Amino acid sequence: MRHRSITAHRRVAAPFLCSVLLAGLLLLVWVAPVAAQGATLSLAAYEQALREARAAAERGDRISLDLVAPRLIATTAVALPGGGSAPVDNRWLAEELARPEPRLPLIAARLGALIDTLSRAGPSPPDDALERLEDILARPPFARAEPQPREPGPLDWFFERLGRLLEGLLEPVGARANPSATVAGWALLAGGAALVIAVLWLWLRGLRRTLRVETRLEARPDATAHTAAEARDRADELARQGNYREAVRALALATLLWLDERGRLRYEPHQTNREHLARLRDQPPLHERLAPVVETADRVWYGKAPIDARGYAEYAHQVSALREQAGDAA
Repeated sequence: MRHRSITAHRRVAAPFLCSVLLAGLLLLVWVAPVAAQGATLSLAAYEQALREARAAAERGDRISLDLVAPRLIATTAVALPGGGSAPVDNRWLAEELARPEPRLPLIAARLGALIDTLSRAGPSPPDDALERLEDILARPPFARAEPQPREPGPLDWFFERLGRLLEGLLEPVGARANPSATVAGWALLAGGAALVIAVLWLWLRGLRRTLRVETRLEARPDATAHTAAEARDRADELARQGNYREAVRALALATLLWLDERGRLRYEPHQTNREHLARLRDQPPLHERLAPVVETADRVWYGKAPIDARGYAEYAHQVSALREQAGDAA
């Protein structure tokens, strides 16, 4: 009886086990292609993962970096807020972490460049963007109002009377060999000419002083920095004062001067940061490392993007990483 019970139980359990195995195989067949396609993160989640990974790399925290890195490596697309998605490829991070000694400063710099790229990405401009721009440029301070006609003042009256006097005095000169031209007339002519010369000299002297003052006022605060060390010290001083916007500008100048001192890039004071960056297109690695430094400086200085102590510290670290990598490449 016992043998028959066991045999009957096996007959019932066998079809059940086969059904379970078949269901498991079907589940694997359905899940495998989905896993092969990679993960898709939202833009906010992807940026958060990048920031966590960069912070861990900057701290030298390999454990935290290993926890967040698989999420970035597995991500193959980012869902955009307006719909659609953008492909991403972070296989370089897996290759770097597979090294016996991963270069954490390099990982932090590349992750920082990706974060900067995301910060520049935004929604497409509206259809009336050009009309809005023209409207803004048509208003102060971009558009200057037409000067209103002013009433003649005492100085205008003086020059008018002076012109009439000189016109009367120059009449003897206009007459060819006029016998009525007396010594007194020529004396008045000489005096008028001397007066005109004196007035012009005083006017030019005042104009020269005015131009000097304007030039001094419009001089760039970092114009006195002739070396990378001087510009770096200036940036540190401004950062201690809490003037992070000026500090970013001075630190960008220090970077360009540092490249010039090492023969990697000739610094031209009359050129902009982007013009210096464009001259590095024949050096792709250096161009790629300098691009986020220049773009952040322009966004803070010209775009007046807000920056605090933490943002400046990240920017200074990015510049230090560039100098370290560029120095190794040299």
